Amino acid sequence: MSLKENYTCGLDDYSLQKAYRELNEDPKERLSALRTFREWIKQQNWLKTPTDDKYLLGFLRARKFSQLGARELLENYWTIRTKYSDWYNDIDTDDNKIQDIIKQGVYIPLPGRDKEGRKLVIVRLGAMDPKGKMNTFDDVMRANLALFDYILLDENIQVNGLVFVIDMTGFSRHHFVSTGMENTRKCMTVTQKALPGRIKQLHYYNTGSVFESIFNMIRPMMSEKLRNRVHVHGQNLSTVYDKIDQCLLPEEYLPDDYTGEHSGTIQEICNNLAKELRQPKVREFIRDLHSGKYGVDLSIKQYDDTPQASFRKLNVS
Repeated sequence: MSLKENYTCGLDDYSLQKAYRELNEDPKERLSALRTFREWIKQQNWLKTPTDDKYLLGFLRARKFSQLGARELLENYWTIRTKYSDWYNDIDTDDNKIQDIIKQGVYIPLPGRDKEGRKLVIVRLGAMDPKGKMNTFDDVMRANLALFDYILLDENIQVNGLVFVIDMTGFSRHHFVSTGMENTRKCMTVTQKALPGRIKQLHYYNTGSVFESIFNMIRPMMSEKLRNRVHVHGQNLSTVYDKIDQCLLPEEYLPDDYTGEHSGTIQEICNNLAKELRQPKVREFIRDLHSGKYGVDLSIKQYDDTPQASFRKLNVS
């Protein structure tokens, strides 16, 4: 899915203004920034990556158009994907296993975006099979990391970011033990070091004693910025509604007396998402990104200790 030629900005007016104000993205300088980034990539014989405009813009936006920041994120992204190749290589969204996991609804990006342009994602960790009889934890990660590669291609999501509602319903110590600390560390590394997206909020719902003990182990792995964006709601959905637009939520997360708009049932949303991932252009993009032809070869990387200036455009007001 080549996006390099004839770039047309996909940002709506709200996102365009936000990108300029918060991310130092000047439409007049956008293509110049992309050329600079792409030229640097071409000089790195140890790094193989797609160079499509919308793909690279995700890294620039995630680092507020700092060239050095975008380079570091891209390096981390492909270094981690190379190291954890079992989570990333040989993925086809038309594969029945991938389709089944998406329909299972562990990670559910909801239709639409909130008033601040952010994409809402519900995470139902309890929906995983702790015994791994149907799908292992690695299977779930493969499907859902490919899913995030796809949704983060949306330019408006690149700018406005992601909001997670992590529903702990049904999640037990058995889930955590079957996942293991090593996989938990890998998840935190991927989320914080190799995700070209802006995580704006984390809302934990239906938490209990199991969550508290597990979160105490996970919390030290979080950056201070991420920890400051965590909201714990216990078993009270009403406090979730204070932060999340109800019209975006699935039917199952709404009060019985709610009569407004909603995003449908969880199964309807998941089925539509699975169908979307089967579209030829989407499937082609993900298959290419996960083909194994991209990555890093650190054995041939030339380390340059010469200080370099950041190219980030300062927003002086």
